[in-house]
Amino acid sequence: MPFELGVFLGAKKFGGEEQKRKTCLILDRKPYRYQEFISDIAGQDIQTHNNTPEQTVRVVRNWLRTASKREMIPDGSIIWQRYKDFIEGLPIMAQFWGLDANNLIYNDYTWMVVEWLRTKENRLSQHLYGGGD
Repeated sequence: MPFELGVFLGAKKFGGEEQKRKTCLILDRKPYRYQEFISDIAGQDIQTHNNTPEQTVRVVRNWLRTASKREMIPDGSIIWQRYKDFIEGLPIMAQFWGLDANNLIYNDYTWMVVEWLRTKENRLSQHLYGGGD
């Protein structure tokens, strides 16, 4: 998507104050591969993911930790493990709610993610603070 990236970077450089505040993360599968097709992107902090989902999660997590200014985001390896745990439990959750895990629409999938996270948060809260209401 070199064109879209160029539009974004152009808007960031020449646009109004709102455009200038925008940030983006540029990912590629190999270091410096982008030079083959978009040479004028030099100077951007391009991150590589080595074609692996786990590395992509780590890179995005690290970027979000800085870009979002959030005080805490779990480490990429923790996020990846939680994702694997969710995927492992997905067929059972789908069956419980009368859904087919292989044919979920976006709304059903995101709802299940939220419910799974809510359950995990409740367990963590009980572990940290004891009991729970």
